[in-house]
Amino acid sequence: MKKARHSHIVTGLPDTYGRGRIVGDYRRVALYGIDYLIKEKQNDFANCGDGTMTDDVIRLREEIALQIRALNDMKAMAAAYGYDISLPAANAKEAVQWLYFGYLAAIKTQNGAAMSVGRISTFLDIYIQRDLDKGILTETEAQELIDHLTMKFRMVKFARIPSYNQLFSGDPVWATLEVGGIGMDGRSMVTKTDFRFLH
Repeated sequence: MKKARHSHIVTGLPDTYGRGRIVGDYRRVALYGIDYLIKEKQNDFANCGDGTMTDDVIRLREEIALQIRALNDMKAMAAAYGYDISLPAANAKEAVQWLYFGYLAAIKTQNGAAMSVGRISTFLDIYIQRDLDKGILTETEAQELIDHLTMKFRMVKFARIPSYNQLFSGDPVWATLEVGGIGMDGRSMVTKTDFRFLH
């Protein structure tokens, strides 16, 4: 691990999570599919407030409308890559891809700010293990899925202004990921996919 950190393959320290980052739950795209998320947001919009248009209700309705638009934009972005993310992921390959689209939609306009991926290994481990048990995925293919996801995290393209690129074009992409650990109840949170990420 020390050699990996020294050669900048693995970067970041756990204390970065105490500095006010918001970690998106990108798993929801794979778990529910975009159409379900849009439907739930439309329900939130329809049931927002008690009929009296106060400043808080108006602001909340505007925020929900923006969230619905962002979900539709994410669906269109995935379609441009040839994927239909309207339904939940059916297998490990889709779970990885759907999750990545959620992350990509969030990060593409962040001007290079560090964006945490959060704890996704346990989530992906369930899909991978199910596909391994069904015989539709091999361990080598599972490792390739995680390898490709890691490369995608590091090679995102930001929607930046040209002057930013001129100044900071060599900066690395900071895509922090939580791996391993121990739960509050003392149970191990280490999964096979944690090792796949570290590999």
